[in-house]
Amino acid sequence: MRKGTRVLAAAALALMVPVLAAASTARMSGLNVPGDYVKGDYTGMFTYMSEVNSVGNLAYVEAGSVARGLTDHAVGAVLPGLFDGKYGVWSFHLRQTHPALGQSANFGLINTGHDSADPNYAGEAFDIIWGHKMGNGNLALRLNRSFESYDDGTEVQEGDGNTGRNILGFGGGYGWDMNANTQVELGALYQQRSFDDGGTGALTDDGGTAMLLAARAFRKASGNLTVIPAVKYWSIDQSTTNGTTSTTAKYSGWQAGAAGNWSVGSDDLLVFGANFAQNKGDFGDGNEDTQTFMPNVFMALETHLNPWLSFRAGAQNAMFYSYSEKYTGGEDKWKEHYFTFNLGTTVKMGNLVFDATLDPAFLQNPFAQLMGGDNAFYYNSYYNKGRVDGFTNGFVFPTVSATYTW
Repeated sequence: MRKGTRVLAAAALALMVPVLAAASTARMSGLNVPGDYVKGDYTGMFTYMSEVNSVGNLAYVEAGSVARGLTDHAVGAVLPGLFDGKYGVWSFHLRQTHPALGQSANFGLINTGHDSADPNYAGEAFDIIWGHKMGNGNLALRLNRSFESYDDGTEVQEGDGNTGRNILGFGGGYGWDMNANTQVELGALYQQRSFDDGGTGALTDDGGTAMLLAARAFRKASGNLTVIPAVKYWSIDQSTTNGTTSTTAKYSGWQAGAAGNWSVGSDDLLVFGANFAQNKGDFGDGNEDTQTFMPNVFMALETHLNPWLSFRAGAQNAMFYSYSEKYTGGEDKWKEHYFTFNLGTTVKMGNLVFDATLDPAFLQNPFAQLMGGDNAFYYNSYYNKGRVDGFTNGFVFPTVSATYTW
């Protein structure tokens, strides 16, 4: 482990001082709950864009996630005071890879090993979200672009293959106070995704649209409870053609659920909820994959240990999970359950806040963990359904984010 990482780890253990939970991808990963069901996290603005108006002055650094091969580095800023605030709130996001559809990273539903994530891994050129307050409402617009091309004078190649498509996306969101106890947020995103391998008969996209529709509400139910219902629908067209033969690959999914956010103890957070979801892959000629969560239950706790340090843990359990593959002449079906578990921590140093997920084996032997190398183990809790052989050499901090507010 590098010296800087050891310093951060030592600070987390030694600085016995609480931290208000910083909003970041690593924080959400540590909570291990779908991001739609937690309020006050800047990562939500990639789905519910009107949230950009309530983030405040923020700069963030995404140091990468082991789960994405450390290819998801990013630096961004939300600037409500730009141009003295006369032209709304501006936010700029420089990212190594574009966010999964409607999220700041590839997290959300439990990872079962079946492929239901965003299939496109294009590097993102720019991502801009603009917001404006309108009375008791908040309006926001988003523009994102990923592109590359190659021209040798004979043929032009666009994008980097089917999973590295060029993207042009437009989004919008609106949030408003329905009454004194209820706030509603709506979000919509449309993307055109295209590629062309170049030359006659080369593989190209055969339609390449992606869309997201999402809605959620925050209902103040009692002095310490906020109820958050949410619904979401998404679709991605990854179909291809070589001019004569077309191959269908269309993905879509929906989810609906609700969660309670309780303020407990000294402003700590307890989250408990469930969502029902289904993802589908249509591959033409009756070939179809279907993934169903009926339901996926989740729970998380975040507690401030002292002014500088917080701890969090969360779990998801797809209690009645099913997966089917239809093909010509038959269908294969699986019914089972999947469980995941994450730990996380936060260290605050002045205006700078570090969030990190922890190896779930950290608490069993933190000293060996901090030594690094073969002493550190990353426990992949969905691998082999959590059996002992799910342990593999890995990282003490699988995901790390830093946020700076002023």
